[in-house]
Amino acid sequence: MAPFGFGRQGPSTEEQEAADVDLERIRDGGIPLGAEQRLERVGAAKTPFFTSDLSAKEYALAQASGLQPVAQVMGSSVVKHGYQNYGWANYNYGGIAELTAFSDPWNLSRTRAFGRLSQEAELARADAVIGIELTTNSVSGNRSDVEYVVFGTAVRETALAARPQSGPRLCALSGQDVDKLRRIGAEIRGLLGHTTVVCVTLSWMAGRSMQMWSGNQELTEITQGIYEARRLVMAQILRQAREVQANDVVISTLTHDISHVEYERQGMGTQHVFIITMHVLGTAIALGAHEPHPAPLHGPILSIDLRG
Repeated sequence: MAPFGFGRQGPSTEEQEAADVDLERIRDGGIPLGAEQRLERVGAAKTPFFTSDLSAKEYALAQASGLQPVAQVMGSSVVKHGYQNYGWANYNYGGIAELTAFSDPWNLSRTRAFGRLSQEAELARADAVIGIELTTNSVSGNRSDVEYVVFGTAVRETALAARPQSGPRLCALSGQDVDKLRRIGAEIRGLLGHTTVVCVTLSWMAGRSMQMWSGNQELTEITQGIYEARRLVMAQILRQAREVQANDVVISTLTHDISHVEYERQGMGTQHVFIITMHVLGTAIALGAHEPHPAPLHGPILSIDLRG
C-alpha cells in the first residue's frame, strides 16, 4: 500500500480550472459555480425537488400560511484576523473597553455568510428565508480566526403582496413563529446580527481577590463588562432595525463567552484580562403591515359546560 498522500493522481486540468474559478468567486463574496447552477435549476422549476431543515409541522404551517418552501440554502465564511499583537500592556490600570480588533472579524464573517445565504435564496427565486440557524466557531482554537455558518429554508410568497425589497427577506424564526406573526398582521423586514467583544482588565484590588480564599465574592468588574457588551451589541441591533423601518425586533440568539488572559507586569505581579464576546441574532418586524393572514390569532378560550 502506498504511503498516505502518495500514489494518488492530482486533479485534472479541467478540475483545477473549475477550482480556481470557484476560489475567485468566493474571494469576491460569491458562491461556487456549481451551487449557483443548481439553485438556478431550482428557481426555474415550478415544483422543485425540496430539501430543508424544517420539521413536518413547520413545513405544513408554512404551506398553510402561504409560504411555499423551495430549497435549503446556506452561507459560510471563515475569516483570519489580520493583526496578532493585541497590546495587553495598554490595559494596565483596569477598566472596560470595546475591542473592535476582535469583533471586526466576527462581523465580517457574519456579513459574508448572510450575503451568500441571500444570494442562494435569490437564485432559487425565493421571497424569503425562514428558520435560519447559525453556528459560530473559533478556528483551530485561535479566537482571532473565526467561522460563521448559517442555514435556512428559502420560501416563495403565494398569498400576500410583498413590499418592494432589494432581496429575499431573511428571518431567524421558526415556521410556527412566522405563521403566528402573519396571523397578527406583522411583516418580516429582515435579519439583524452583530458581535461585540469587550475587554475587562481587573483593577489591582480585584486582581488580588482572584488569588484569595476569603469567601464568595462577586467579580463586579466582569459583571459590569457583560452589561457593557450587551449595551453595545443591542445599540447596533436597534440601528439596523431602524434602517429597515421596523418597529419591533424578535431576538432569537443572545450568547456570550468569557476567556481569561494573564500576563506578568514587571514588578507589579499578574495582570488579569477577561475577553467577553457577545453574539446576537434577531428578526426585524413591522407590526400592522398587512391584514391578518390566513386568520387572526386568538388567545386560548376556557369553556366550561355546567349542564348535567
